[in-house]
Amino acid sequence: MSTQNEKFNHSESKQQPDQMTPETANTDTVQPLPPTAETEIASGLKRLYGQMQAEPIPDKFAGLLEQLAKLDREPEQPK
Repeated sequence: MSTQNEKFNHSESKQQPDQMTPETANTDTVQPLPPTAETEIASGLKRLYGQMQAEPIPDKFAGLLEQLAKLDREPEQPK
């Protein structure tokens, strides 16, 4: 009788035929990306991060930043 853990390990070790691993990868057959792919990826990342920059900083995070700034402004105490 096999345990559930053994079943998990056994099913996890099975490799799908279409999965590429370093051992099975053949760099001669890997197709390069189309010339527009880099531009499309860059544009998508700029849109995503541009939207994030426009979002306000959460109050909790802003409070932590203010506490750090206060610590930087305080003179060091002798030990």
